[in-house]
Amino acid sequence: MTAERPARHPAAEYRLTLAATSHDPHERTACVPPARNVVRTVATGWGVTGTALDDLVAVAGELLANAARHAGPDLIRTRLLLDADGTRLRIEVDDRSAALPKAATAPGDDREVTGRGLLIVDVLADRWGADPTPDGKAVWAELGLTEPLDGSAVVGRARQESARADWTAAARMGAAPVRLPISRPTPSQPGRSSY
Repeated sequence: MTAERPARHPAAEYRLTLAATSHDPHERTACVPPARNVVRTVATGWGVTGTALDDLVAVAGELLANAARHAGPDLIRTRLLLDADGTRLRIEVDDRSAALPKAATAPGDDREVTGRGLLIVDVLADRWGADPTPDGKAVWAELGLTEPLDGSAVVGRARQESARADWTAAARMGAAPVRLPISRPTPSQPGRSSY
């Protein structure tokens, strides 16, 4: 399935990059719970609530877990988007594996722990798919909202919630950012930049 790219810019967008660098596929999935929490925090900040929020977090978790488990050690890039009309959420997960996912046609062996993620995505999302990219693939899912969100209000809240989500995720991963003072050039320091 290929993505139908929206003709207009999204009302809101959040980007998250995960480091799933272990050679052990099970260790790589350790980045998924904090990432799910970030998705929940950002979407809540946008005004997403109830079943729509729960479904989005579950779908995001499945797509992220698949990328972490199957793509090999690398960075996983994620985007959460709210369409311009405020009626549809989209989660995109990019990884460097060119292998496109295939949903199982049945739940499979009950003795297996994995193998049902895309069945869950298929049930919860309005639509989902995967697109080849120059560096691998992008797996995406879209979920409709029963109550449209006000895009302009979301944009203002999105900036605050994005910063809060970044801080929360970093703290949970043991790498909370440090606030550094910005030095301003003084007459005795001509040309010194604050960057």
